[in-house]
Amino acid sequence: MKRFIALFCVLVLALVLAAGCGGQQQQPQQQPSQQQNEQAQQPSQEEATALKDGVYTAEEPEFDDHGWKAITTVVVKDGKIANVFYDEINKDNQIKSLDQDYASNMKEKSGETPLDAVAKLSASLLEKQDPANVDTVTGATSTTNKFKTLVAEALKSSPEEKGAGGYYDGIFKAEEKDFDEHGYKAYATVIIKDGKVANAYYDELSKDTGTFKSKDENYQKNMKAKTGVSNTEAIPQLIQSLITKQDAEQVDAVTGATGTTQKFKTLMGEALSLAK
Repeated sequence: MKRFIALFCVLVLALVLAAGCGGQQQQPQQQPSQQQNEQAQQPSQEEATALKDGVYTAEEPEFDDHGWKAITTVVVKDGKIANVFYDEINKDNQIKSLDQDYASNMKEKSGETPLDAVAKLSASLLEKQDPANVDTVTGATSTTNKFKTLVAEALKSSPEEKGAGGYYDGIFKAEEKDFDEHGYKAYATVIIKDGKVANAYYDELSKDTGTFKSKDENYQKNMKAKTGVSNTEAIPQLIQSLITKQDAEQVDAVTGATGTTQKFKTLMGEALSLAK
């Protein structure tokens, strides 16, 4: 009898478990909510922060206490910063990057020159793609702050439109990739206003002395004695010809300064190609 009761209990338990399992219904697959759909449709952070292609330029409205005013031009391609040019101009129409006195004083005090500082800032911007994240250059804190502020201001504006002269307004630069066989490296800067070349700057830096060729008195004397023209006489003629012709290829050669003329035309051509 006990054996029968035990068997009956086992049978009842089995029926209860079977009923319980059979009663579980498969839950339907949960449909994505409206919020999830909206999140999926939202652009990624990279897409949301993509910049409109074009040329952006900003300039400080006033000269600072030391007589300098910063200007920058940012080139955007495929939604990213592809190039940036920066310098500071004084009331005498000189640019800080090619100012020998300023460079020498800055180098002595901080170990940096304007050329070196701007090169580092530009490289950091191209890497970070955000002026707020640009690395501060030790010894060039003021330049760093101006650079970051002005680039951010430029990118908040609308892209430039080409002027009547066929160029975008702004500052554009080019430089030789390396020092030549004589230990010099050439730098060229052009400033465009109202679509035309308004001014240009050119010089060559000595690798050994850190002196610009235009400030090397011995070089000037030797060149004058050999060719009849000094570097400081040739460069203003080349710049004036560029402003007149508005085309680097059409710049008139300066007799006795063939090498300087060729470098000038090549680098100004590269700088102007970025302004088109």
